[in-house]
Amino acid sequence: MSEDIRIHSWPCSYYLDATKQWIPGKLSLTPVSVRFAADKTGELLVDFRLAGIGEIKKESSHLIFSSLTVLEKGTKHWFSSLHPNRNVVFNILEHFWREQLLSSQEAGAGAALGSSKGKELTGMLEGSQKRLEDTAKVLHSQGSSSTTS
Repeated sequence: MSEDIRIHSWPCSYYLDATKQWIPGKLSLTPVSVRFAADKTGELLVDFRLAGIGEIKKESSHLIFSSLTVLEKGTKHWFSSLHPNRNVVFNILEHFWREQLLSSQEAGAGAALGSSKGKELTGMLEGSQKRLEDTAKVLHSQGSSSTTS
C-alpha cells in the first residue's frame, strides 16, 4: 500500500537511452520507490526501489546542464529540467534514499547502530536532514518574499 502513496512529484525530462532522446514527464517519489511517467503517453518509463539505488549525484556536461543521475543496479538514469530546481529534488531524493538505507540496515542482520556502518549511515542521514531543513527555509523565504512583492 505504501508503494501507492506519492510523497512528491516533479516535472522534469528523462533521457531514454534506447531512443537517445529526452522525454518530458513527472518524476515521483513514494516511500519505497522512484518512478518516471511520460507526459505524452502516461507510460511508466522508470520504476525502481529506493533500496536498489547505488548513488544519487548532481552532474553536468557540455550537452546536459543541471542534471541529476541515479545509479540503480548498474544503470545510470539521467533527469534534467527539474522543477523547481535540481538542488531541491536532489535533497529530497537523497533524504528518503538514505532513510531507506538506514531502515534496511537496521532490519537486516540486526545491525547495531553502534557499528561503524551504522554510525556512518546515521551521519549521512543527519546531513541529509540538515540540507532538507535548509532547503525548506530557503523555499519558505522565497514564498514570503513573493507574497510581499
